[in-house]
Amino acid sequence: MIVVLAYIINLFAPIVNILGVFGLCGCIVYDDWYMLGIAATLAVVGLVFGIFAFRNDIPPRWFWSKSANSLFEFSVTAVLGYAWSFAAWAFAIYLVNVVI
Repeated sequence: MIVVLAYIINLFAPIVNILGVFGLCGCIVYDDWYMLGIAATLAVVGLVFGIFAFRNDIPPRWFWSKSANSLFEFSVTAVLGYAWSFAAWAFAIYLVNVVI
């Protein structure tokens, strides 16, 4: 289950991460603290998910999904990558709502 979910997250990560960066900027500019709180909660969920995904040897980038975790040297970068991937979803949805 974790493996399938990790591959789905990694598949959409390039698009969501870019939109998430712009959405984060928008949250800061428009002072939307509620969305920042939601993203922080998702980041904590991503930290926990990242720990389980690292144990299954799944790196948090879609173009590294076929390689081993030895690229990361240690688990902190893999776990933080999943934390950002989860938080970026909230920011990407926020950006789409602001644009629409």
